[in-house]
Amino acid sequence: MIREEKIGHREALTLIVILLTAKIFLSFPRNLALLSDAAGWITVLLAGICSLIGWFFLNAVLAKYPELNLVEIAQKVTGGWIGKIIGLLITVFFMFLTALYLRQFAESFILAILPHTPISVISLAFLFLLVYANLLGIEILSRVAWLFGPYLVAALILIIGFALPQAKLDYITPALGPGVLKVIRFSFFEISSFAEILLLGIIAPLIRKREKRFRVGVYGLILATLINTALAAITVMVFNYVATQGLIFPALQLSRLISFGEFFQRVEALFVFLWFFWAGIQLGGLFYGSVTSFAQTFKIEDYRPLIFPVAVLVFAVSMIPSSMTQAVQWSGSTSELAWLGYSYSGVAFGIPLLLWCWTLIRGKVGGNS
Repeated sequence: MIREEKIGHREALTLIVILLTAKIFLSFPRNLALLSDAAGWITVLLAGICSLIGWFFLNAVLAKYPELNLVEIAQKVTGGWIGKIIGLLITVFFMFLTALYLRQFAESFILAILPHTPISVISLAFLFLLVYANLLGIEILSRVAWLFGPYLVAALILIIGFALPQAKLDYITPALGPGVLKVIRFSFFEISSFAEILLLGIIAPLIRKREKRFRVGVYGLILATLINTALAAITVMVFNYVATQGLIFPALQLSRLISFGEFFQRVEALFVFLWFFWAGIQLGGLFYGSVTSFAQTFKIEDYRPLIFPVAVLVFAVSMIPSSMTQAVQWSGSTSELAWLGYSYSGVAFGIPLLLWCWTLIRGKVGGNS
């Protein structure tokens, strides 16, 4: 049932870019400022470059088994119980990210436009959206991403462009923030910001033109790095890094400052529109990774019967953080729970590297035999 769906390479590219950039609407710019002061944009730029290396290993594994996705490759290469453990790790990875972003987007909507609405109501509304999207299938979700994606990116670029007149280059000094060594160390930590690229390892067999899969990953990471870097830089140049550290959602505050004479104001209405579609597509993609990884770990042909049970579990996990602050800490982008950030990177980039080494060793052993 999973293999019946097919995705064009353009749709896959747009879906991946949205997954990798949705965090800019949350506390991501603030977390960068907390880590690297004025050099947050350099940190995310270096992290994006490092994530390209991780994609090379993931693509190398996928290229050896073009008919299989990462979960199936893990079971084929490592065998029974080890393959199942890897499959469950990938399932938990996607499920936890879905729950985490569900909670953060719900909290952000309450703070921005619905201050008196219970958190559970907003979360259930988003949950209904991602359940419906997955009942339709990843093919429909990717087409929606391709349909709205270019307009969403164009609107975001417009917001950044209108914010430029208020930017001050002095605010991104000292350029290297806390120092060269710390910026480099934090950039390795921020590789977790690109961990969602792992979804490409799940949907790779569904992409019609297999020769385009490598480009989808490379272009997706490059575009996401540029977008994340641009927003991180413009936020600091408008507010300075000290003020950015105190803003929960810097991108929302940025949109509120934009005005063009007396005729173009209140741009946050456009921002909320962007917010909603970006969140819906990202949550739908991550949730798809959860249910399909679980289904393929236990060799279940159709993932759709798993949608409602997994949705209940995702909702329950999203309610565990006691506050927005704790939900932000669970994202692993702050020093309080840094081990979570390394865990995301370990699953997204460590598992493909492990499988690549495993296949390399098996190939040499098989050749010698």
